[in-house]
Amino acid sequence: MDQSVVPVSVAPFRPIPHPPIRRPKAPDLSRDQRRDIRLLYSIGWSKTQIRRHLPYAPTIRQIQYVCSDNIRATPTKRSGRPPVLTQAQIEELVEFIYASSTNRRMSFQKLAEVLDFGVKKQAIRSALLREGFSRRLAIESLRYISAKNKQLRWD
Repeated sequence: MDQSVVPVSVAPFRPIPHPPIRRPKAPDLSRDQRRDIRLLYSIGWSKTQIRRHLPYAPTIRQIQYVCSDNIRATPTKRSGRPPVLTQAQIEELVEFIYASSTNRRMSFQKLAEVLDFGVKKQAIRSALLREGFSRRLAIESLRYISAKNKQLRWD
């Protein structure tokens, strides 16, 4: 029997898919901003004209939402539980963390004890997450660095 080699089809190169780019959320409109949009829309301005005219540049979707019939000018109260820490306490917490490398390495439990805000470690953790902080494991380098190379790195 003839044993011929059958070429294996190679899949074409495809780029690695990346997660979609998330645009930042547009800031919420105040009561006065909603009122201005509704007034301009009621006198016949188009949504694009309104967007170009207003200094805070609402998105077209925000303008559509405000101009719909069942939306009031006064926004409703946001749902959800309010944060335990006040903004002043969060600023103090961030300042404390930036103060030294020892403070940066403290556990959430230790931060709660040292700062004595009367909250648990979970409140400290969630406040820092909202401020953009995240925890990573510190990994020691397993390579030996000679004294000469250490000196070169410092220079």
